Amino acid sequence: MKSKFKKSLLGQVLTVFGVIIMYVLVPTAHAQSNYTIQVSKATEGDFTISDGASYIGTYFDTTYSMTGTADDFINAKSALISTILDDFSKSNTIGYIKTNSTDDLTINNNSTAIANPFASKEQINDKIESVLTYALDKIEHPVGITPPSIGDSREIRCNFSNILNNFWCDIPTFVIK
Repeated sequence: MKSKFKKSLLGQVLTVFGVIIMYVLVPTAHAQSNYTIQVSKATEGDFTISDGASYIGTYFDTTYSMTGTADDFINAKSALISTILDDFSKSNTIGYIKTNSTDDLTINNNSTAIANPFASKEQINDKIESVLTYALDKIEHPVGITPPSIGDSREIRCNFSNILNNFWCDIPTFVIK
């Protein structure tokens, strides 16, 4: 009986230690990072109103300016990308973004169909994610520049125009296209 009691007591002690170890490790593993990125957005464009109808003009763009410390950008990377993608997808001009300038369009003489000059939502999202990720990676791994001091504020500026191939993001001393 004493042996059974000792085994039971040992099992309870091990269970308590297991719970204590989980209690200590789990909050550390699931701790959320604190970060703050200030984002401002400016849109610009032209349109024409003629005979009761309105038409989007030949030029429009959206510029995002983001500021924060390097650590903030690193910790906010995923949330920042998804927020910019979500916000830009709500733009009323998103359906008018062309993949290239009209000068770059090639015509297939064997085809009777007209090529679609407009970028798909997937193409737009891929391009935004690509240029923004590149800028964020440059902040995380500043190659070729003197890294800022810890806590120094950094800025990323992105411009998304009516031509997909002209989308870009830059940080000081870099232009990312």
